[in-house]
Amino acid sequence: MRIPRIKARKGKNGLYHCMSRIVGGDYIFGAQEKEMFVSMMWRLADFLGIELLDYAVMSNHYHQLVWVPGIVELSDEELLYKLRSYYGERSRKVLEFEDALQRGGHETEALRAGYLNRMGNISEFEKVLKQGFSKWYNKRRKRRGTLWMERFKSLLVEDTLDGRSIVASYIDLNPVRAEMVEDPKNYRHCGYGAAVGGDKRCRKGIMWIMDMDNWKEAAAAYRVLLMQRGHVQKTGKKGAVNRPLLLDTLEREGQLPLSELLRLRVRYFSDGLVLGSELFVEDVFEQYRSHFGEKRKSGARPIKGLSDVAIQVIRDLRLDPLS
Repeated sequence: MRIPRIKARKGKNGLYHCMSRIVGGDYIFGAQEKEMFVSMMWRLADFLGIELLDYAVMSNHYHQLVWVPGIVELSDEELLYKLRSYYGERSRKVLEFEDALQRGGHETEALRAGYLNRMGNISEFEKVLKQGFSKWYNKRRKRRGTLWMERFKSLLVEDTLDGRSIVASYIDLNPVRAEMVEDPKNYRHCGYGAAVGGDKRCRKGIMWIMDMDNWKEAAAAYRVLLMQRGHVQKTGKKGAVNRPLLLDTLEREGQLPLSELLRLRVRYFSDGLVLGSELFVEDVFEQYRSHFGEKRKSGARPIKGLSDVAIQVIRDLRLDPLS
């Protein structure tokens, strides 16, 4: 049975980690595909009023950290500006809305309601983005059929410094884990790499994540965080565990440090459904109580191996979280 998508309460802002993979795991994202996907992503986010805080577009999947407003309020002039920016000055949708504005009445309100219902909607954002990229890619490659493996995965994240920074660092360390680069700043198709390269939108995202209003300070703090969480001591030779690492593992009683876990593909960050403090997870659990069965007494579950941070999830995975 497919688990219903968990979202923030109606009318409340929501922070989400979203991810989707190409069908069959095919590596279709080359440099041009990544550039097009990022361009489409920013353009659609601007139109729908969604804040894209961080992202990583890999060879066969993508990750995003997005903030979605609970309520979107726009005047007729602001909505018309958005329509012109997204669809084009003389597009059918723009002409239709301009004509409705001139006549006034029920038609204008119906059109307004339709557009505003799409805005601030994470499902609309992911659906339109994936459909748009599929159409572009299939036409370019002269192919047919579905491009994406499944519906996008989403994790509802508590909007705190811990919540934002843990997920963002996980996202930006994707190209390091995949051994595409040694330093995430060198990967241009992730939020951190683009920010270091001068992208003002991505710099805004890093400052938002770090809760700082100065880019230099935020960049320095985030880089320290990334390097700490991305550092893994190399073994002396292939297939061997060196003595310092062995002693450290014994001292920790087998628990991996946060710095090492975040360099691995932690399934909690894509399959955990909800991530945050115990209070936050329990609140969401009560909201979606009927989806978890009568035997379930509580919502919050600790993340194995992450005992050094007060972050929990709503789904206690039966499989090893490292896969």
